[in-house]
Amino acid sequence: MQTRGDDHLPHTDDAEHSGSFWRVGQADRVGLVVDGENWFPAFADLLSQARQQAIILCWDVDSRVAMYRPCDADRAPCHLTAVLQRALTNNPALEVHLLPWDFAMIYAFEREWLPLFNRPLAGHPRLHVTFDGEHPLGASQHQKLLVIDDRAALVGGFDPSKWRWDHREHAPDDEVRHDPDGHPFPPFHDLAFAVTGPVCRDLGELARQRWQRATGQSLAPPAAPTSPAPWPGERVSVELADARIGITRTLPAWRDQAEVREIEATLCHLIAEARDCIYIENQYFTSHRIGEALIERLESASGPEVILVLPREKDGWLERLTMDVLRARLINRLRRADRHDRLRMLYPAVAKLEPQMISVHSKLVIGDDRQINLGSANTSNRSMGFDSELNLSLLGDSEASRRAIVAMRHELLAEHLGRSPAAVAAAVDCHGSVIAAIEALNQPDQDRWLEPLEIRLDPTINRQIPDSAVIDPERARPPEELIDMFIENRARRPIRRKAAAFAALIAALVGIALLLKFTPLGDHVAPRELLACLAELRHMEGGLSIFFALASLALLLGAPATPMVIAAGLLFGAWAGFGVAYSALTLAALSGFIAGHFLGNDALRRLAGKRLDRLSRHLAQRGILTVFSLRLMPLAPFTVVNLVAGASRIRFRDFLIGSLAGLAPGTVALTIFSDQLLRTVMDPSPATLTVLALLTALFIGIGWGLSRWLALREQASGSR
Repeated sequence: MQTRGDDHLPHTDDAEHSGSFWRVGQADRVGLVVDGENWFPAFADLLSQARQQAIILCWDVDSRVAMYRPCDADRAPCHLTAVLQRALTNNPALEVHLLPWDFAMIYAFEREWLPLFNRPLAGHPRLHVTFDGEHPLGASQHQKLLVIDDRAALVGGFDPSKWRWDHREHAPDDEVRHDPDGHPFPPFHDLAFAVTGPVCRDLGELARQRWQRATGQSLAPPAAPTSPAPWPGERVSVELADARIGITRTLPAWRDQAEVREIEATLCHLIAEARDCIYIENQYFTSHRIGEALIERLESASGPEVILVLPREKDGWLERLTMDVLRARLINRLRRADRHDRLRMLYPAVAKLEPQMISVHSKLVIGDDRQINLGSANTSNRSMGFDSELNLSLLGDSEASRRAIVAMRHELLAEHLGRSPAAVAAAVDCHGSVIAAIEALNQPDQDRWLEPLEIRLDPTINRQIPDSAVIDPERARPPEELIDMFIENRARRPIRRKAAAFAALIAALVGIALLLKFTPLGDHVAPRELLACLAELRHMEGGLSIFFALASLALLLGAPATPMVIAAGLLFGAWAGFGVAYSALTLAALSGFIAGHFLGNDALRRLAGKRLDRLSRHLAQRGILTVFSLRLMPLAPFTVVNLVAGASRIRFRDFLIGSLAGLAPGTVALTIFSDQLLRTVMDPSPATLTVLALLTALFIGIGWGLSRWLALREQASGSR
């Protein structure tokens, strides 16, 4: 898939590759970087050798992460901020450009909010940090690249962030494996390529293009140096000299950017051409196009062996309920296609590690000795067309490169099996099959082995989880398509009314507050006395508990939720108000659910009427996601949703998770608004008035925009 016609470097003459790569360049040296104990020092060593320009593209960054471990005086400085400062201090001509993803709020509690090097007192005039938000809604900038002086680069799955470091042994109780706050985390496995030579000019150009798109600033390429290209320290061995490297990308259609699916095309071609063995290590395995390509090869009588090394399961509950379900569906299809017993699905195991597991974060596909494709792209739908990704392909077009590809596969299997690469190579030669070699080397008394991956797909959860178009999209979806998935046309009219009423309520509250403060009406109503009463209630002993009890009871009896949340914000401030309101909403929701369970459908039909059938159908079909959407854009009153959910077939766990997630955004927003409203009335300074005006405009805009949007959607649906 050629995406540009102005590339200055020639592409490969090999017809089988000419349609897949953005560029094909020459590498003087290629190394495989395995696991964090090697990647983090390599990253720091390359930075220290940069002389003119270093560009870092990443999905995540933590300024406090230790690059050398153990971090002691002999290795000082060892933290990322100090490593950057040292490189800039020692090289006066060096400019460092750091471009992490401008992450979504779902990762807020996992990320460092304000990195040290991005603060005025700890910054540096030649360190330029921008968070990249130039991508479609819901997508991410997922490319992982360090390129220095257009001469050396690291490309892979690693980010300079926490929860990435680990020794290759992946020992259960490794004291060095902890985050910047001192908390231990499970073992972690990942890979990257280290490359030097002319191909790095292309990687530098790619990085500068990304920087320009994110910032609007053009970066000049560094001047051509005369000294030998740097190498990332002794921890990374040179696997191959004088190799050809293909550069592949995924870019979503976005503004003036055309869609690019080079990684997908390359992987599908690699799978189609493999004769003997396809070896995959990947964090996710959900791509339907990759799955279809593998199914076709498994069904063929003369197809290759297919070996998948995947994580046992994902780390968080949300990913287990979403991506793991999609993975299970695809794996079940592969199993049905495996008529010739050539499929093995495995996960790396370590003795005494249970219940923890190795977090397999690799993004690697090897086809025979022909090609090894490695980078940032998971074998997921979004990595094939929705997120921005970068992979490199080492091409096996010489005897030396083919030997190197096979040696890399043996090295990875040796790590997982607790053996030496030579032992793996000997077993493959002896048995004539990679699968047979794995099964021969897997012994019950080992400290490390590859365990068969057992997939258990709960039928109830499987029914609730929608297809990959929602969870793992392969392209940007217009928001109205997501509305269509969860909200019927006939249900949009009440939501429009609720949205318009919400905007009117916010405007009315602000209007009343301004009238009381700035007109003679305030002299009659005595706002200061009212505010004094509010302050007294806020500090009254047991006030929070009393409010919580009354609010929970009122909600259970059918009182609307919005006034209660606003009252909590006024009485107790933004965060305490959020805590008490959120707790009352949760308790009322659970109590209503239990009450609905015991009342049953017949009793509730008299209360909810025709809405009961519609709500029951929604809740039973999609579970967690529907409860979440009902909390954000309610089809029915708060109490009715709780009771109907209890009477329907939805599981209690799904109702709880959907409610906890769906109630939080609106509660936070309303309590912050209420608190700011009170602050403005008490102290109408330019600052408080400005903040209130911005919040008011935001909430009114959301309410009006949602109302207008749904009205247009309803008209469009009626015209179809």
